[in-house]
Amino acid sequence: MSMPARPLRVVHPPHVPADADTFEARAALAVSRARSWLPTVDDAVFDCYLGHLVRQVEPTSEADPIAILASLLCFAGVHLGRDPHVRAGDDHHPLLVWPLIIGHTNTGKKGTSWSAAKRVIAEADRNFVTANVKSGLTSGEGLAQQFALGDDEADPDAQPRDLRLLAFENEWGGVMAKMKREGNSLSHILRAAWEGGDLSTLTVNARVAPESHVGILAHITPDEFRARLSDADMAGGTYNRFLPLAVAWSKALPDSAGADPHLVLSLAAGLADRLDTGGRLGVLDLADDARPLWRELYLEFNTDTHHPKVAQFVSRALPYCKRIAGIHAALDGEPAIHAAHLTPAAALVRYSIDSARALFIDTQTPTRLAAWIAEAGQQGRTRKDITRDFFGGNKKAAEITALLDQLIDAGRITRSVHRREGGGRGTEIYSARAPDDPTNQTN
Repeated sequence: MSMPARPLRVVHPPHVPADADTFEARAALAVSRARSWLPTVDDAVFDCYLGHLVRQVEPTSEADPIAILASLLCFAGVHLGRDPHVRAGDDHHPLLVWPLIIGHTNTGKKGTSWSAAKRVIAEADRNFVTANVKSGLTSGEGLAQQFALGDDEADPDAQPRDLRLLAFENEWGGVMAKMKREGNSLSHILRAAWEGGDLSTLTVNARVAPESHVGILAHITPDEFRARLSDADMAGGTYNRFLPLAVAWSKALPDSAGADPHLVLSLAAGLADRLDTGGRLGVLDLADDARPLWRELYLEFNTDTHHPKVAQFVSRALPYCKRIAGIHAALDGEPAIHAAHLTPAAALVRYSIDSARALFIDTQTPTRLAAWIAEAGQQGRTRKDITRDFFGGNKKAAEITALLDQLIDAGRITRSVHRREGGGRGTEIYSARAPDDPTNQTN
């Protein structure tokens, strides 16, 4: 059964005064800046077996817990193999999850998240990591070749092949560039691979590859993804096969040596046992206690109320929810998906949708900026404070002005000017607007 919930340690750090000079204060402020663009995480995401693993290893890692969880989900879905699966109508869905981990350079800690997950993964099944985890996607033909049948394998009495592949791509921007080259069929082959199906090609060097089981774990920065993504890419359907997840630095641990080796071995042993049991399951249908929740999720994730790019990105939210819940059920050794498996799956899918919104629509910054200004009380924040401490000097003046004007027009903050003795340009002060104070006027 899934592990009992308890509050996750990692939260957005509280505001720290800009003049604080301790390492802890400056580190908390730096982490807060790095996480300022992230959506809010529902802790229900971690109310599952893999969430329990994350809770054990994340205290000694600077990685985002969401990124560690996603890495473990991708691995588990591939390792479990083709037998455990879910159905959506007439469609067969393998338990494949393709996380697209989106984080800024340096502060995203994307590689750190894979390192934390890989320590457990490698101890759980070192042979799998050696033989089944690869990097270097370049073309559709190259991927199809991994699963192509040889002459001897066409024999129906031949031994079954290991069709599992986890493609770890820590520079997904490079893969995106390759997919844009004329004649590259990688996008087409990836769409087939997400279905767990036939990757056969009809090119000059035809390949017969009737079966596959491919997981992709991709890392990219927000700016690079937006820059390389075209409308045709979104409309083509490749990227709605991915699960976008916004991540960032979770905490500053300059002296950490990672998780205790004994803890890693213990967690890995438990994971290996669960993978072995789960891999023997077949179709994972909904248990009776999950059906009412599934009906609610069916309506929630089928409702298209998103920005056009967001809608295209998350159009497979519903099957993703069932795939993730299927992984949770399989790792619990359950032959059916219960409400306890659907709940964390739905929470992660919601976070993915919010991540897509954060990627394409800046909905979080105005709210966080207003809250940050309110924390200063009557003293308020100067324009210099906002530029330097909230945005870290990384936002253009015109964009800051537009955000502040938006908050003023919405009645959430006020602007005043403190004049200096002897004249000269005054200092702009921004304060939270008291909702029932008619004298609190914008200057």
